[in-house]
Amino acid sequence: MNRFLQVVALGIFAATAPLKASPGSAMLEERYKAALNDMVQEVRNTPDPAAKRQILEHFITHMSQGLEKAEAMQSISEQDRASLHSVLGKFYAYDSELKGMPGFAPVADANLDGFAGYIQQGMEQAPVGGGIYLSGGAIIIILLILLLLIR
Repeated sequence: MNRFLQVVALGIFAATAPLKASPGSAMLEERYKAALNDMVQEVRNTPDPAAKRQILEHFITHMSQGLEKAEAMQSISEQDRASLHSVLGKFYAYDSELKGMPGFAPVADANLDGFAGYIQQGMEQAPVGGGIYLSGGAIIIILLILLLLIR
């Protein structure tokens, strides 16, 4: 259940990272950072490289699937769709790098802890969607999709 809440929180906050000055945005940002930190700590506390890789793949896959479903929804505005696409592209790149897909060197077992930190830093610091903001309706839809997807 704890893992479920972490992934849901991260999905919401990855999509809502550019929201500024909205009520509760400081609380959302803190929860987003906590979810990322929990994923990083879980990877770092796992001694087996195969298990570390599985944690990262699971996290990236669930985030990608939820964002794909949200992006495909008809009720999402074009601005929201562009922002979701930007976040989704980041997760595709993380997945490609982790697996060493064409154009990417695979992440070595010894570097998995650092890679988890790299994901955390990238999702916390990079502007999402080039300043495109998500509406409240899009955020709710993303939350519902992620809740259904992770069960």
